Amino acid sequence: MTGTAADVPARQGEKIRCHPSIIVERSLSALVVLAVLATQLGQGAVPAVFALLFVAVVLFNYRQWSRTTVQFNATDVVVERDTLFKMKKTLPYAKMASVNVNRGIVNRVFGTSRLQININSGSGATVPEAVLTFREDVAEEIRAGLAERLCGRETVSEDEPVEPVVTFSPADVIVHGLFSVSTYQTASGFAFLAYSAFQLYTSAGVGGGALVSLLMFFVVQLAPSVSLIFHYYNYRVYRRGDTIHLEHGLIRTYTTSFDVSRINAVRVKRTLAARLLGRSCIEAEVVGLASGSGESLRPVLCLLKDDATQQRLLEELVPEFVDGHARERQPEEAKGVLLVRAAIASLVLVLAAAYPSVYVYRETAAIPGIAGTVLPFALPLATAAAALAICYATYVSYRVTEFGTGADLFSFVNGAVDRETVVMNYDKVQMVRITQGPVARLFGVARGRVYLLSAVGGASVSSGYFAGSRLAAIGETVMERIASGEYDWRKNSV
Repeated sequence: MTGTAADVPARQGEKIRCHPSIIVERSLSALVVLAVLATQLGQGAVPAVFALLFVAVVLFNYRQWSRTTVQFNATDVVVERDTLFKMKKTLPYAKMASVNVNRGIVNRVFGTSRLQININSGSGATVPEAVLTFREDVAEEIRAGLAERLCGRETVSEDEPVEPVVTFSPADVIVHGLFSVSTYQTASGFAFLAYSAFQLYTSAGVGGGALVSLLMFFVVQLAPSVSLIFHYYNYRVYRRGDTIHLEHGLIRTYTTSFDVSRINAVRVKRTLAARLLGRSCIEAEVVGLASGSGESLRPVLCLLKDDATQQRLLEELVPEFVDGHARERQPEEAKGVLLVRAAIASLVLVLAAAYPSVYVYRETAAIPGIAGTVLPFALPLATAAAALAICYATYVSYRVTEFGTGADLFSFVNGAVDRETVVMNYDKVQMVRITQGPVARLFGVARGRVYLLSAVGGASVSSGYFAGSRLAAIGETVMERIASGEYDWRKNSV
């Protein structure tokens, strides 16, 4: 017997279909595209043709839905489509990284939820292996059942209420949205805003250049901040047993859970604005959390909070990644490499600003008053300030960059402006690459790059400049753990 999830609960071995609202979900994007085209090209029979195309899309999606079944067996989930292009996916429970719930506007209208099953690694980590839409209560029943089967072990009962260690208010979400955006991105956004103001001041009216700059300010700065606020609204995080649970979202809601063993690294991030506020946030590198909605966000374990609260939450959620090992700063030889890089960057900046400086001088020299005195020299002064900023950033980078190793963990600290501390487990390392350019060879230092699996596909973390033998010890430790049996492939395999 084959039924729909609207009236048939998930029973072992029984084939069911997704909720028919999946037809609407898949057809909406085509409706938007065709409606825009019809508006732009709406002459004669064109709208009718687009209407027929939309009907064809709906019929195609209806056939896809009616010929696709899902079967929950004792050891796996089988998704099968019997159309012209046949498809059969077998997803073993033991290989599932996560089963997440995603609810958008369409889901709320129809009372459904999207189950996202992830069994992924490498470049495929950004796309779920299966996205299944069921009635909300059926989806929750299936998710709870699958959670017990993951990795072949029972989970802690979810009927017991869990009080989060830290609560996050709407103000915390807004602060995170505004100040967790990269400082370089923020600087670029306000540079566009300043250029737009300059265009408005020197032109008679609102010109095309000013509008384009305002649009870029919105795209680069405002849109990402607003998107983060909507994404993390009603944020809640807690740990139950060995599973970490995340819940958040305003328009589209997300319910995500993953085993601690899936975490490959933990990042403590502090933008310049966050450091000034004494705040930091925590992100995790986790395989198997693809949303299927085009997003590439790492799971956030803690929004921007004061450092004491962040440390307390870190110890509560992921004590496995609380590192107690000492770190060392870059050696004196690294200073020479950084100075050469700063000199090259400053020279490139000066050459790039030469022609625009002449243009600005010609356009503003005739302006009367103080503006005519200041504006002609604004860009050269800004270029000089930027060169000094590069020199200062080089000094800060040399001073703050660190590298530390322990028995099970090692860490990199990077960032002249936006600071980041990444704590990694030797057993989660995919590859270590040591590079040494001509200048670095001259000073006898090298850089290391560690490759990990992540929710955004493959991720890599770079070190500062250290002795090559010191960085090579990371790969040697990984191989020693494998040879000695300390590394358990059954625990760490995905």
